[in-house]
Amino acid sequence: MGPSVAVVLGLLLGAVGAAACGSHSLRYFITAMTDPGPGMPRFVIVGYVDGELFGKYDSKSKSAQPIAEKLPQDDQEHWNAQAQKAQEVELNFSWFLGSLPERYNRSGGSHTMQKMFGCDILEDGSIRGYDQDAFDGRDYIAFDMDTMTFTAADPVAEITKRRRETEGTYGERCKYELGTVCIQNLRRYLEHGKAALKRR
Repeated sequence: MGPSVAVVLGLLLGAVGAAACGSHSLRYFITAMTDPGPGMPRFVIVGYVDGELFGKYDSKSKSAQPIAEKLPQDDQEHWNAQAQKAQEVELNFSWFLGSLPERYNRSGGSHTMQKMFGCDILEDGSIRGYDQDAFDGRDYIAFDMDTMTFTAADPVAEITKRRRETEGTYGERCKYELGTVCIQNLRRYLEHGKAALKRR
């Protein structure tokens, strides 16, 4: 039996810190597993604004769902778009889980692919973006939004790094997702959830 979603997400959520005064954060934690255990989804995304859960997606429901109070439940167009994007990420992660074990000579057993993706609006109005992947609990590849460069953690990850660099526009798309789309969503969620966030 593979690690439970609760255990995997618990490890990831250790990275969630409370937002500094005047700053705000949006984080997505993505987990894909080959053997999640009975009744558990193989793929899960959870989203946090300033450390508070606001939405989720999993491979069973195939839908992005807002958590009560954080966002209007009837913003269906937005959540449909989020679900479509999540399904694309799910397919991508399925491909990685199908190919990476062989590259690492770990064809047997259960395997996990994780991503931490998000952005910050700092007190001075500047922004930061984060995009880090891990395989079986170890760093795999990370993207630096400021330099638009990828850092591979090992020789296997170098293959992914070279592929992304060769593609040409991959880095630009990552920067756009972090520096534009993520920031727009963070501002949107903060606006909708002001009352709930103020009650922290």
